[in-house]
Amino acid sequence: MKKIILYIIAFLFTINLQSQTLKEIDSISKEFCKYLNTIKHIQNDHTRINNFYQNKFDVYLEKFDTEKVDKIGQQLFYRLQRNCLDFCQLLERLYPPKESIYRTKKKPKTKLTNLEIERFKNKNRFKYLENNGNETHVEMANNYWKDVFTDSTYSMLKYKWVSDFEFELVFVESNNEIRTAYSITGDKFIYGVIEKGENYYLISSKIESQSHYELFKLYFD
Repeated sequence: MKKIILYIIAFLFTINLQSQTLKEIDSISKEFCKYLNTIKHIQNDHTRINNFYQNKFDVYLEKFDTEKVDKIGQQLFYRLQRNCLDFCQLLERLYPPKESIYRTKKKPKTKLTNLEIERFKNKNRFKYLENNGNETHVEMANNYWKDVFTDSTYSMLKYKWVSDFEFELVFVESNNEIRTAYSITGDKFIYGVIEKGENYYLISSKIESQSHYELFKLYFD
C-alpha cells in the first residue's frame, strides 16, 4: 500500500472523529492545499510550514474540544498527504525519505513480458521501505494484499488484476493507527508492475482521485 510520511509534528495531535465526517475532513484538506499554493513564494520550508500551521491548521483545530483535537488533527494530517501533493513534497523536503520518490503525470508502461508478469504473480511475499526506513512486509494471497508493519499491526486490501500489468487495491481494514487515519474502507489504488531489478520490482502507484503516479521498489528474496 502507498507509503506515507510518518513524521508527526508533536503539537498537532490531541482525536474522536464522531463530529467530523470524512467528507468534511477531505474538504478542509483541499482548502488547506489551496492555501499552501498561495504561500509558495515563501522559500524557506520551515517558515512555510509554520505559517501553514499557525494560520490554517491550528486555527481550524481550535474550534474543537480538547478531547477531540488529537484524532481530528491526526486524520487531517494524513488525509492531507493523500489529497495534497504540495503538502507531501513539503514534508519530503523537511524529512527526506530513505528512498527517493519519483513522480510522473505520464502513465508508466511496463517493460516486462507476459511471462515475466506471470513470474511476479507467482510470488506472494515482498517488502518495501517506509519513508522513515522501516521495512513493511507484504503477503499477496487469495486476492488479498496484507501489509505487516514493524509493530506487528497490519492493513488488509483486496486486489484484482485489471490489465496485463496492473492490479487494483481496495482498502478493507487496518489496526495500524496511521493507516486508519490515511485510508478508509473502499479507498482505491492502482498498481502497475513496471520493471524488474536484481531483487525488486519497480511498481507504479496511483490513488484513484489523483492525476500523478509514484514509483517505488517492491523487494523480494
